[in-house]
Amino acid sequence: MPHALLGKVVLSGHNYFTMQRWHTVRRPYQTIKETLAMNFTVTPLVDDFVAEIPDFPFESLSDETIEQFRAVWKQYPLVRFRNVKIGDAEQVAFSKRLGPPVIHPRQLQQGKNAEFPEILVISNKKKVDGTAAGDLGDGEVNWHTDTWFVERPPSAAILRSIEIPPEGGNTYFANMYSAYDALSDELKERLKGLEIHHQNVIDGRGEVRLNKTKPDNEDYATWSGVDHPIVRLHGDSKKPCIYLGGELNRQTIVGMPQAEAKELLADLWARVTEKRHVWVQQWQPGDMMMWDNRCLMHYRDAFDPSTSRLMHRTTVEGERPVAA
Repeated sequence: MPHALLGKVVLSGHNYFTMQRWHTVRRPYQTIKETLAMNFTVTPLVDDFVAEIPDFPFESLSDETIEQFRAVWKQYPLVRFRNVKIGDAEQVAFSKRLGPPVIHPRQLQQGKNAEFPEILVISNKKKVDGTAAGDLGDGEVNWHTDTWFVERPPSAAILRSIEIPPEGGNTYFANMYSAYDALSDELKERLKGLEIHHQNVIDGRGEVRLNKTKPDNEDYATWSGVDHPIVRLHGDSKKPCIYLGGELNRQTIVGMPQAEAKELLADLWARVTEKRHVWVQQWQPGDMMMWDNRCLMHYRDAFDPSTSRLMHRTTVEGERPVAA
């Protein structure tokens, strides 16, 4: 089904970009199943940003269903599946229909799933021997896109809730399309051709990544890593969006003096995470989120360590970012 058939969905005149501090939706609006020959129901939550799909037919993934879903996801880069009753095998199968799986370095460490290597276990739970049963613990996880420090960052991530805490552990998503559109023409012009050097030695927790050695200097521009454009052209939508990756404190801009780069990057990080660009997922049982890792960033707030949070994530291969 061509994407053009989806058209523009109007949310009954409501604009959640201005109505709330964070974009949340507590009641459904119109669906688009009635206007299209869809195999599932799509409820828009935030125009051109977030949609919800209840009772998606994961057990019967026809080519037609996958094609229809791709069209929806192209318009809504953040999709919340509700009433999900699948297991690991079905999640992996769905992910593979969207592209080859990506194995995150953490899947070889604390986040390893013994039966399905495609799954990253995210949890604060402990094994019987007291070691971590998953990755990322119960603390805050700063704004980032997944695996930004490789040549071909993932295109998509799919996160399924298995156990959720009564409070906290929410996931916040920032729209890099709208963040770019909100920039002044002058700033857009300044960003043309600029690339960030993303070091790939130290992770967000300050730990040395697998098979890496920390240099004996703090000149991050000289550390091993990759260079990606600050403004990238989305591979499917062909629209420009901001691409900052993660770890502001260890970022440099190729060919720019460190002080100037630090000031520009701090300004950009503040802009793209403004509340007008952000939507929050308050997890419920049966929720599964899929986001476009090329045009969205995400953040997780902390939760009570005496409670449990268990999530399983799969990741889909992406393309090397190209400048817009």
